[in-house]
Amino acid sequence: MVHEFQLARSARNRSGKNARDARAGAKQAFYPSGARMEESIQNITKSLKACLGVPHDQARSMPAEFYTSSAFLEIEKDSLFRRQWVCLGRSHQVSQPGDYFTTEVVGEPLIVVRSHENKIKILSNVCRHRGAILVEGAGNKKTFVCPYHAWSFDTEGQLKGAPQIGDRQDFVHKECRLPRFACEVWEGFIYVNLDNTAPPLGLQLTDLSTLIKNYHMDEMVELHGQETVWETNWKCLVENFMEGYHLSTVHQKTLHPFTPTRLCRHYPAGEGYFGYFAVFPDEVGQRGAYHPDLNPEERQRSVMFAVPPGHVGSVTGHIVTYLYLQPTTADKVKVKRGIAFLDQEISESDCQAAVDLFERTMAEDKQQLESLQRGLKSKNVQTAPLAPADYEGNVWDFYQYLARKLL
Repeated sequence: MVHEFQLARSARNRSGKNARDARAGAKQAFYPSGARMEESIQNITKSLKACLGVPHDQARSMPAEFYTSSAFLEIEKDSLFRRQWVCLGRSHQVSQPGDYFTTEVVGEPLIVVRSHENKIKILSNVCRHRGAILVEGAGNKKTFVCPYHAWSFDTEGQLKGAPQIGDRQDFVHKECRLPRFACEVWEGFIYVNLDNTAPPLGLQLTDLSTLIKNYHMDEMVELHGQETVWETNWKCLVENFMEGYHLSTVHQKTLHPFTPTRLCRHYPAGEGYFGYFAVFPDEVGQRGAYHPDLNPEERQRSVMFAVPPGHVGSVTGHIVTYLYLQPTTADKVKVKRGIAFLDQEISESDCQAAVDLFERTMAEDKQQLESLQRGLKSKNVQTAPLAPADYEGNVWDFYQYLARKLL
């Protein structure tokens, strides 16, 4: 009888072990193991290293895990979005003392405010008492009062009130303030650096500033803004906005008549930017009310520019369109986009026509990029040659930027 019980128990143990092994195997198939994630990161690192110093005519695309790896995204968040300059909005959004808007950068809640000293500040949006979010949305305030326990802070971040706390030896009111982050404004765009150690942004963009100075982008005012989530990797969106290779296919009815692929012209990248010219065909007439400083060549093209990691834009005559990208997962990105106009007296119909064209173009890109992200999850994705520099040169420039910052 004992022998039979031992045999039965042994059989049950083997059965249980087999079931556990099966469950573990299924879990491993669904969740990548540490070794598999490490191999994926190594493959990406090897591909990035292969970019450095290689000319455009030898450029190749990246492996699929470059766009699908969650582990790699965490590296990007830490080394790029937390350490480099990230665009948050336009300066006219905080044109008066007390004006503010709230936002986040990879999970860090922020307040962008024009202080009562008339300077734009970027403050932590987390109360110094117990971590509550101080304020939501946008508006105008002299003080930010925590909705939880009513601690209050002025527009410089200084604590102004802490009800019932009183005088304590372990707490000095005047030493309590919201953390402040490095802020720069370039051409009307507000940027933040979360770790306060990045080299000055303006110095990195000197040549780009020269290239676009006659457009007077800093004088343009946003008349349209939108925020959505796209189911694609954030880098796919940067690359897509910054290459003209797809213009005559994906945007055949929207952009191709104005900026066909064949007339795209790459310009040399700098330390903190890259881009290309989208040249208009001769038969395209004047596109908007141009600033008188623009020369004939500037009137016949759009300047496409990227200030990585997450800011891309296009300036044309009297208008600039732009995206601010915030990755949430490897296959989702928060997309804030807008249009600013030089002529604030533009007619409602002309403004709406520009908005309609922009939003139709964005819808075409969204559909294509979400399809692309599904394709990148296939095991049959391979690397391939990139098109010549005029068409996909900025994809290669972007790879080289990432290699410099991540390796």
